[in-house]
Amino acid sequence: MENLLKRILEKKRSERSSSGESSTSPDAKKSRSGDFNFSEVEELEAEDEIFTALNMAEVLHKTLEEINRKLEKLDAIQTTVNDVQASFQKLEERIQKLECSHTTANRDIENLTQNLKSVEMQQQKSAASALDHREGTSLALTDLKKANVDLQAKLKEIEDKNLYLEAYSRRENIIFENIRQATDKEDTELVLRTFLETELGYKDAHTLEIQRVHRLGKKRNEEKPRPIIARFLRYKDCEEILSMGSRLRGSTFRMYQDLPHEIVARRRKQMNTFKEARRSNIPASFSREQPDKLFIKGKFWPAGKPLEIPE
Repeated sequence: MENLLKRILEKKRSERSSSGESSTSPDAKKSRSGDFNFSEVEELEAEDEIFTALNMAEVLHKTLEEINRKLEKLDAIQTTVNDVQASFQKLEERIQKLECSHTTANRDIENLTQNLKSVEMQQQKSAASALDHREGTSLALTDLKKANVDLQAKLKEIEDKNLYLEAYSRRENIIFENIRQATDKEDTELVLRTFLETELGYKDAHTLEIQRVHRLGKKRNEEKPRPIIARFLRYKDCEEILSMGSRLRGSTFRMYQDLPHEIVARRRKQMNTFKEARRSNIPASFSREQPDKLFIKGKFWPAGKPLEIPE
């Protein structure tokens, strides 16, 4: 279209230029200065209108082209705007999702906070309950320990009483060691009376009343004879025989009171103190009622207490 208008305008311009030249010739001047031709004037006016119209069409065409270019720019802007609007729409959707997520997160945080407060309150109650329970348990444990100590003391007292009763029931017994055993079928009572008379020098050995007498333990093939235990009728006879123990010094014979093993173990711990007091001519003896208790100068002497010997 543009090329067509250009060609038409160029053609008209060239025709006008040629017609102008011809009109300036002397003949034309003569004709113009002579007779007046109306048809030529009309033709010229028509051509001017066409030329003007063509010029206007060209200007209009340029304007339309400019408008088209601007419209194309507007289309590009509209596309960009549409893209921006789409981006904004997506952004709004994401913002809405974020707001929903934020609302959900806030709700969850509130629930967690409430749960945490409940747990903290429960922990506080549990801690208080545990503290009360611990205090109660501690008091109960203290009471139990005290009761246990009391029970242990009572048990010790009962055990000691049983030991003392056993020792009392065996106080008429005396054990003799290293008395030779002649035959397997010996008369143990006769052997003991002979020993008391010949080795110990007890003159009334043949009239001494003995309840029971026998050797201890099983028969052995060893040369060492088994001990003899004798139970006498009267405790005074036992005391008299035991008081003659010094006559056996320097010999292999031994005799001692029959006591429970626990009391013997307790007396053994105090035997060094007992012997030291005797060597220093300090009165020392074990109690008859409580044979494990040592008395020095008439006073109870605890085990482990050092002996004070006056210079």
